[in-house]
Amino acid sequence: MANFYISLSNAEIATQIAGLLNQHNKLRKTHNTTTILYSKANYLVEADRNNVVGCVAVEKKDNITLIKHVSVHPNYRRMGISSKLINLAIASCNTTYIYMTIRDDNLASLLMAIKLGFTLLRSEKAGDHNIITVGRKK
Repeated sequence: MANFYISLSNAEIATQIAGLLNQHNKLRKTHNTTTILYSKANYLVEADRNNVVGCVAVEKKDNITLIKHVSVHPNYRRMGISSKLINLAIASCNTTYIYMTIRDDNLASLLMAIKLGFTLLRSEKAGDHNIITVGRKK
């Protein structure tokens, strides 16, 4: 079986993920290379040449999996990258239940989550917006 290699180091990938999250997600926390490299989450990425254009993080907490940090560069949106990455994340988890949190003003992500079989579980206030928790069984 063939082996495949990418010319980017883990640090370069982490730096690009941090940049993608900081520029395109409305997170309360700013990320950098170190916060990504030493995160408890595992990251799945989509790359175009030597550029990370999409990512998703998968973090196991007790007997559930949390999918977070779903982000796609604006030039690559509406190409199915988020759906593909989330489906890979679901396939990679070894828990029965999977959750995601989405800002209530992110209608595209909410609709995509519902299309992928997630159901709305709750909404809670988080600063100047609400966070919606969606979940599904594997």
